[in-house]
Amino acid sequence: METTDPIVFARAAAAALWSYDTRARTQQDHLQDLRAWLTGEDGVADEASVAAQVPGPVLWERMRDNGQYATAEVFEAHFPAAFTDALAADPGAITDAYVYAVTATGEQTIRWNGGGQGAEPRAVTLAVQCRPEQPCALVGVLPTVAP
Repeated sequence: METTDPIVFARAAAAALWSYDTRARTQQDHLQDLRAWLTGEDGVADEASVAAQVPGPVLWERMRDNGQYATAEVFEAHFPAAFTDALAADPGAITDAYVYAVTATGEQTIRWNGGGQGAEPRAVTLAVQCRPEQPCALVGVLPTVAP
């Protein structure tokens, strides 16, 4: 996903985080796919926060046994109030690393063998790096959702 808009990027990144297919991809394959979203800038990416969103290898295999896969629909994304307040208080601070906080909300639908399915609401706050004249990249997943 190439864009210079942090909101557009966060919507796509959230959909990638909430979508998976254990039938076609290993857990390591899925992690590698998500790593491709991360910024390549030294000392900026928090790979562990992204990996923490993915089921571990044992659970992934159990999910695979059940033919489980998930799709996501992102309803909206926005800058959290705390981020916009901080940016308003110190507009120049963004130029240090050009990292934006963006909260995305949506729904994840999970399906499995035998026609079973379920859906649940999802929300995540992402750190997104959007340097001028460069495509945005994921920095990480914040530990809590910021309204």
